[in-house]
Amino acid sequence: MSRDFDLSSLSPSECILLAEQLWERASRHQDDIPLPPTHLEELNRRLDAIASGNMGPGEPWEVVRDRLWKR
Repeated sequence: MSRDFDLSSLSPSECILLAEQLWERASRHQDDIPLPPTHLEELNRRLDAIASGNMGPGEPWEVVRDRLWKR
């Protein structure tokens, strides 16, 4: 079933609220969302790196955010 929604009339605040509500609803069913095998492999690789002590402490969010905003 296809449904078309015209979101162009929503204000930016309404768009954010809608996105938050959709995210909340989807997160309640996260076990039903298929995870691609490549994502699972990457998650396992990172968990193994953390467990073996081969992963550094990472970067603070502010550093990452500033780097992304510069792009």
